[in-house]
Amino acid sequence: MTSAKARILLVEDNLLVSMAVQDILRDESYHVTAVDCIKAANAAIAKEQFNIAILDMMLPDGNGRDMLPKWQKECPDMLTVFMTAHGDIPTAVECLRAGAFDFLTKPVEKVLLLKTVENALKHQNMAKKVDVLTQLTQRESDYAQLGDVIARSAPMLKTLEMVRLISNSDFSCVLIKGASGTGKGLLARTIHKMGSRASKPFVEVNCSALPANLIESELFGHKKGAFTDAKEEKAGLFELADTGTIFLDEIGDMDFNLQAKLLKVIEEQKFRRIGGTTDISVNVAVIAATNQDVETLVKENKFRLDLYYRLNVIPIEIAPLKDRQEDIEALAEHFIRFFSRKFGKNITGFGKDAIVALKSYSWPGNVREFRNVVERGCILSPGPLIDNPEILSRLALAAWGQ
Repeated sequence: MTSAKARILLVEDNLLVSMAVQDILRDESYHVTAVDCIKAANAAIAKEQFNIAILDMMLPDGNGRDMLPKWQKECPDMLTVFMTAHGDIPTAVECLRAGAFDFLTKPVEKVLLLKTVENALKHQNMAKKVDVLTQLTQRESDYAQLGDVIARSAPMLKTLEMVRLISNSDFSCVLIKGASGTGKGLLARTIHKMGSRASKPFVEVNCSALPANLIESELFGHKKGAFTDAKEEKAGLFELADTGTIFLDEIGDMDFNLQAKLLKVIEEQKFRRIGGTTDISVNVAVIAATNQDVETLVKENKFRLDLYYRLNVIPIEIAPLKDRQEDIEALAEHFIRFFSRKFGKNITGFGKDAIVALKSYSWPGNVREFRNVVERGCILSPGPLIDNPEILSRLALAAWGQ
């Protein structure tokens, strides 16, 4: 949806604030209907459809957040963004849990307002496309593959379709959630390779592996002499990722104080090296990943709410392997072919008992652990079938009760 067709309902009783927000949005060709109370907002919604509602928390005839259940029922496709002068994290979390898309505090910054609207429209368009997708039709022995990502189960097929949709747009931010070993890094690289930036740099950063005092220098670079060990000028990873994609793995472990700077860079696409005096502009898509519950981190004041919702433009969640049994045989087929070629062997598959055992095991290490088991089986199997329990990992043997 282009901005010229996007319809926004603004509910704000302060005339000066309302006029300022209207001017910002209309300058970007958004169609804005402005009202000053809940009653007028409900009347406007009854007459026309809106993509986004931006409303003040405290209005003359009630609290704006009390409208969420009613609006979600009557116009489920409309996204709601709260705007208030009394914002704090507990209030924001309460609104977001109730179904709001985002939360802005007054005075609203132009850049942040426009970015929030842009993100809401992207989220809305993505949701609509996913809703109308039909499932991939497959024969029982087949599986879907996109890049190096394998899928036969419904959750992973939906994930692959989401990646297909993302690849058709120049996305700003994607947030991948999933337990360790589910393949978040592999999915991030697939998203990059499938998109318009495929020929551009893909820069990976493990936020949990870098000390807090080094990660800022790694991300944004530094000038010579900026600190004791800065003996040479250094370009940061954001600079190296220019025109491409930066992958921020384990973003939940990032130092809280650095998160504000990261948010600013993502929104403005410019930064300064440590010790620098001039801005460096970049054009970088951001993919972040975490195995943690970010909303819990927000409640515990360990992760910034505003950064979470900037990253969460396109959320993707990868289910653990134990919850997608249909993928076990598909992954086994894929890895057996790969390792058979690698080791020059003619392994054709797992024996029936081995398949039962693999499906019975809970796989706490997820796809990473499963891949290691298949590799071990391919190396040690004397024949075409991996059917001897002794060549499986000790963890897999637990499936036989040993």
